[in-house]
Amino acid sequence: MWIVIVAILIVAIIGISTYAVLSARVPTKVGIELWYNNDGHYGDTETALALTLQNSIQSCGRVTVSLKSDPWAVYKQNWANQRMPMFLLGWYPDYFDSDDYASPFLSIAGAKSLGSFYNNSQVDQWITEEQSTTDPNIRTDRFTKIQNALADDVPYIPLFSGVAQTAYVNSVQNVELHPVVFKWFIVDKPGATVLNVSTSDKVISLDPASAYDFFSGEIINQVFDTLVVYDWKNATLKPGLAQDIPTRANGLVSADGMNYTYHLKAGVTFHDFPLNTPLTAQIVANSINRAIRLDLPGSAAFLLYDVGALGRDATNGNNSSPGAIEVVDSSTITFHLARPVSFFNDLMAFSVSAPVPDSYNQAGEQPSTAGSVIGTGPYKMTTHTPNQLIVLDRAFGTKASNTYYNKDLYSPTLGPIPIMDRIVINIRASAAALKQDIETKAVDVVFRTLSPPDLVDLQNRASSLGITVKLGSSPQIRYLVFNVNKVPNKLVRQAIAFSVDRSAISQIVFLGTASPLYSMIPAEMPYSTAVFQSKYGDARCADANNLLAQVPATIELIALARDR
Repeated sequence: MWIVIVAILIVAIIGISTYAVLSARVPTKVGIELWYNNDGHYGDTETALALTLQNSIQSCGRVTVSLKSDPWAVYKQNWANQRMPMFLLGWYPDYFDSDDYASPFLSIAGAKSLGSFYNNSQVDQWITEEQSTTDPNIRTDRFTKIQNALADDVPYIPLFSGVAQTAYVNSVQNVELHPVVFKWFIVDKPGATVLNVSTSDKVISLDPASAYDFFSGEIINQVFDTLVVYDWKNATLKPGLAQDIPTRANGLVSADGMNYTYHLKAGVTFHDFPLNTPLTAQIVANSINRAIRLDLPGSAAFLLYDVGALGRDATNGNNSSPGAIEVVDSSTITFHLARPVSFFNDLMAFSVSAPVPDSYNQAGEQPSTAGSVIGTGPYKMTTHTPNQLIVLDRAFGTKASNTYYNKDLYSPTLGPIPIMDRIVINIRASAAALKQDIETKAVDVVFRTLSPPDLVDLQNRASSLGITVKLGSSPQIRYLVFNVNKVPNKLVRQAIAFSVDRSAISQIVFLGTASPLYSMIPAEMPYSTAVFQSKYGDARCADANNLLAQVPATIELIALARDR
């Protein structure tokens, strides 16, 4: 009897052990949501892009992808509130340095703002070190380490890079697809006073302390000014509100690179008529401090306190301690950085640094309504019908008697700015509407974003239509974001990186016009390394499934649905 009982127990133990081993070897199946924008922020290709990604990921057989979408205003809140485990985003440079493709994504503060919530103190240190030097050898080393960490941890998957594009009637001049900032105030339609344009993009916020999307920034750059600005054709910096660009050579940057002094131009006023509030160094300081203090979700405030090494402690106040902003006199301001930042001037050219009057909401976001949006720029916004219409009118004087303080910014290569009296921006519901607008000459310019088939068709018919189709060279990138808090197992993220098929994206969605992207730093920028190409390649299902076989079976029980 005992022999029988022991034999039964042995068989049972062997059976249980065998089941456990076999179960552990069964590749895990994962369910995950892929979110995309559905109201034209990236044009009409987003659904096709999401479907193509879904197909390439699911074709490996171990991951089920559910598609979800929201309009842009909701979408931005979704990633700030951690509702999306995996989602599509795009990037247009804030400033023309390779750091702009690293720190906003991988620094702890930047990753929180962009929705990945990635947190790696070693990467943070490497980012700080590349920001603090101009030595190309040190930067090469740190950027190599940063990109290798990106490929190992996979908080993002780079997908493809594209180019800016626009179409306009042949009588229009100076439509420049600038590498950083699009400028409506330089565009000219000889013989007319009004320029009519259309876009499919949407405004999210026109408060510089909040805005962190392309179209909102585009409007801000027409209505507000910054201490330094970009040339109208390239990324060369020129004086904006400041008299000079601070450098070590002119004594406005300290020898250690930690102090930047700006002298304001005289006679600058806000267009808060009839007050005409003068711009002062104190207002500039208050504006920067406001953006840092509010640190609104999804904003670019981290570019000031994290990338820009400015303090977040209100006790710094108006003094010369590290991180403080010192108001030297009514027209002089000095930023005392906590560490050197070699491209600090570029940060002062970004919209988050645009001065706003002290009348702005000090406890939250300023409304994006006509009359509430007040800057010192060449245009004032006189109409804003959300998702329908924006009207920009000349803010100072007339074309004949232009009183804009910086009207000769681009002379002698360009006449006084703004060139047109009024810009009417029609916000369309689809890319198809943009094509119809330019075909019928209902508008003078269409910008962001024509669909690939429409773009090709317009290029082929440009001569007969009397239009110009222009493509830019700005390194714009598209990528997948993982909220690492909702997809915490990096083996799952790596498996999806193996399964992505960039060739399918380019051919199916963009008719061969998109270039595959294998790092968050595009190939056009210095220090780029195609780390995802060597580590993951494209459509490598066997490698993806081998990784998933190592994932604990409990991963199947993870709920990745959004929180509502």
